[in-house]
Amino acid sequence: MAHGIFSILYNRLGETDKAYELYMDSYKPNEVPPFGVLAETAGGTNPYFATGAGGYLQTLLAGFGGLDITDKGIIQLKTRLPKHWKSLTLKGIGVDKKTYVVK
Repeated sequence: MAHGIFSILYNRLGETDKAYELYMDSYKPNEVPPFGVLAETAGGTNPYFATGAGGYLQTLLAGFGGLDITDKGIIQLKTRLPKHWKSLTLKGIGVDKKTYVVK
């Protein structure tokens, strides 16, 4: 869970490479075959670790997607994607089901 939050913070600081490294660390070691569900520990076999999955999603939404919840609703902060990503499209966000795009 902490890796996901650190990834968001590094992304907001403009350190995209470190943010991506932590994003990968937030879920890859915990994937359980054959479906890739997340275990609580790296190499663990007890699926499904919902808070770990939540941290992974927060990294995409609040980190690379730049979404932030404010008193005025959801806003999108300027953010950068990892070099090898072309774009990120987030659909159906919020009560208005908005689409947010990062290129």
